Amino acid sequence: KGWVTGNRGSELRRIELATGTYIFMALDGRGEERLLVFGVNPGVPNRRDGGRVHAELLLKELVHDKLMDDEKQSGGRRGRS
Repeated sequence: KGWVTGNRGSELRRIELATGTYIFMALDGRGEERLLVFGVNPGVPNRRDGGRVHAELLLKELVHDKLMDDEKQSGGRRGRS
């Protein structure tokens, strides 16, 4: 979770600036963390010109890159959940 937000929220702030959105973590009704993305511009699928769709794409890329990096460091072994 810390790697999604970055040091003091730096990754979220970077994505906010790139997309014109406001992003933060919050607890849902069951006490589970959720990542919330707000903005007046909904964005356009498959385009990187700002908005919520663009922010979602950048967040998914961030998670994907982290998972790939972890897999490389573990030598391709996946842990059991």
